[in-house]
Amino acid sequence: MTRELRWYGCMNKYFTSRIHIPAVSVNDEGRVVSVSEEQVEGNSIKEPLNKGKRKLTLSSAPFALTCILHKKYILADPTAEEESIMETLVTVVLDATGRLVSFYKPGGAFLAYTSAVQDCIALTRQRVKELQKILIEAVADMELD
Repeated sequence: MTRELRWYGCMNKYFTSRIHIPAVSVNDEGRVVSVSEEQVEGNSIKEPLNKGKRKLTLSSAPFALTCILHKKYILADPTAEEESIMETLVTVVLDATGRLVSFYKPGGAFLAYTSAVQDCIALTRQRVKELQKILIEAVADMELD
């Protein structure tokens, strides 16, 4: 088994063994809220969207990159200060195989053009490769100790 496959297996085991998705429902204001088992059994809320906590299952580890879009420029991986002064943020999440897992663009005045979105996805793919290399080297160093 290659180091890469061992690493993906370790990461997947870590995520799936420690992260649980809570039971949720929609409240009267239309917001998704966490639901305790007592509330579900007592029917004090609307029908839950999912019936209880369940383990998170991932086929591979997710990697996210946030980009700031400003006029014709893209700033990848901005600091918190940079994020706070810009209006348009885009977060792209890819899995370890490069497939799109999530795309998030909160409100803002600037329209995210297709070309800018494609550039953000390309930057995220590049970042995934860089992070995979770093993590694989870290795992290899741990095996030597």
